[in-house]
Amino acid sequence: MVSIVIENKEARDSANLFDRLGPLTPTLSDLAFLLPILVLFWSTTGVGWLLTDSDTGWHIRTGDWILASGRIPRADVFSFTMAGRPWVAWEWLSDIVMALAHRTGGLAGVVFFAVLLLGVTSVCIYREAVAECGHRFIALALTWLALSASTIHWLARPHLVTPLMAAVFCRILNSVERKREPRLLWSLPLLTILWANLHGGFFVGIALICTYAIGAAAEALLSGSRDTAWSRSRSYLCAAAGCALASFLNPYRYRLHIHIAQYLGTSFYFARISEFQSVDFHSFTAAYFETLLMLAIAAAAWHLRSRRFTHAFLLLSWSHLALFSARNIPIFAVIAVPGISVAMREWLGSEMWSRTFKKTQHELESGFQLLAERSKNRGWHLAPCFALLLFAVLLAHPGHRKILQAEFDKSRFPVDAAVFLSQQHLVSPIRLYSSWQWGGYLIYRLWPLLTVFDDGRTDFYGPAFVNEGLRVWDAHPDWSGILDRYQVNAALLPVDSPLASVMRERNDWEQVYQDRGAVLFGKVKPER
Repeated sequence: MVSIVIENKEARDSANLFDRLGPLTPTLSDLAFLLPILVLFWSTTGVGWLLTDSDTGWHIRTGDWILASGRIPRADVFSFTMAGRPWVAWEWLSDIVMALAHRTGGLAGVVFFAVLLLGVTSVCIYREAVAECGHRFIALALTWLALSASTIHWLARPHLVTPLMAAVFCRILNSVERKREPRLLWSLPLLTILWANLHGGFFVGIALICTYAIGAAAEALLSGSRDTAWSRSRSYLCAAAGCALASFLNPYRYRLHIHIAQYLGTSFYFARISEFQSVDFHSFTAAYFETLLMLAIAAAAWHLRSRRFTHAFLLLSWSHLALFSARNIPIFAVIAVPGISVAMREWLGSEMWSRTFKKTQHELESGFQLLAERSKNRGWHLAPCFALLLFAVLLAHPGHRKILQAEFDKSRFPVDAAVFLSQQHLVSPIRLYSSWQWGGYLIYRLWPLLTVFDDGRTDFYGPAFVNEGLRVWDAHPDWSGILDRYQVNAALLPVDSPLASVMRERNDWEQVYQDRGAVLFGKVKPER
């Protein structure tokens, strides 16, 4: 009796302490929101991971141009090879946000905003997993796995919007399936308007709705009800049509759709751009994707057996797309978690597990349930606010901690060479050839002082021009003629590149600068 009294007193004291510290105690959604920060430092090389693609640079400067001019870009302003040519800046709204973040906190501000987007995406994944499986521990584990798999394509670029919007669409669509409330679908066209102006991946949302329409119809048909099949799919198809129409509310109207279709329909890019190619399973982040992929395929088989075709179609189609292209992996991760969650709920409830395992799992979930109930009605989320504030301070003052330095890596980009170019003119004007992988960084550092040969806007330059640039990069026999055609008078190259080796042996090019990573050549003017 005495021991029971003591235990009850300890429980009451713990409850009172929890109530007093309530505002400081993170909710499970708070933990989900902070997961991307933990994953960033655990599964990657730090905040610099988000700045390993130079396209971040031209996105920032596009936003600067829009803010300065008050107009949406219609023609190229960044290159000397395509200056004035029609350009579809399909991520213009994201570019404005990135420019504002950069003006506020530099590259650290851009990284901070990217982490915020990832945090909101994480919360959406977690809450949908809880809604589908009811197990909060499992939901957190799947959210962590999905985020870790997504790090393959974590870059501070507008494409981070698409996994977030896909997560929001999945929450709404799954809610419609659970509650049978089709009116929720009419929020999707409004979201599509925002999505179409933030990133060109808005068609993913339309494809998701169509998959739900097909899945709902297939389930109803197999149950023997044709009328139900049409009524269930009709709501989805109307919503898909509404989203398709809503996507035309962008500055470029139908030309945006034509541009995206032409870009994604060109096989050249899939052969030449690494993010369009299949994932390298030798990379250290691929193990997370492999684990999620195996769970998705197993869950798809389970759903097919149970005649839940919507989940099965989603899991199988996006597993294929994720294997086809690495840039689809973050979208696959978001879409796969709900279907895996449903299957895991049923797996854990089956008779295949021992009584001891079930008891342990129940006790673990009871602890998470207690934490969720005690923090259910709390309106303040002080813990993540303090964590974000600390993260922002560390980004602004990283000291010598490389893992916290929000900057372009010198080993990857011509950082010192850009400083040299900003301090003096070799010739006037400089018509600089460099790799399109460096072009975005040079725009960030040197535009409008200097315009580039090309950059990461491969959809704008087109396959023929991009191929010419690659031929120069690889020092093909016609490289000199291509540079002469575009009146190139300077070249910035990696020190160990084939073209740098060839230029060192030429009399019409002279080396004017070199550091550990880059070498700069200037065209020698012929004597008269």
